[in-house]
Amino acid sequence: MKIGIVFGVVWATRKVKEIDGCRMYLVQPVSSDDRIVDEPLVVADPKRIAAPGDKVVYVTSTDASQAFDSGFAPVNASIVELVDVIA
Repeated sequence: MKIGIVFGVVWATRKVKEIDGCRMYLVQPVSSDDRIVDEPLVVADPKRIAAPGDKVVYVTSTDASQAFDSGFAPVNASIVELVDVIA
């Protein structure tokens, strides 16, 4: 799992059926103390839990695909939690 901050929305008028209705966001990967650690990426939000400005936990690779109820979607990263506090 990785931490990121949602900073933008990706609009797509045509999607494959596996991600139809799924929001897509631009996420800046950060460390636990909010330092930028990598390049921004597009992340799926299958549970529709995030919004711009939120700090989120996201997963990549096979875990990202399994974040969907169907158990499969052609994505490389998915939001799975919102971060309230890092202590």
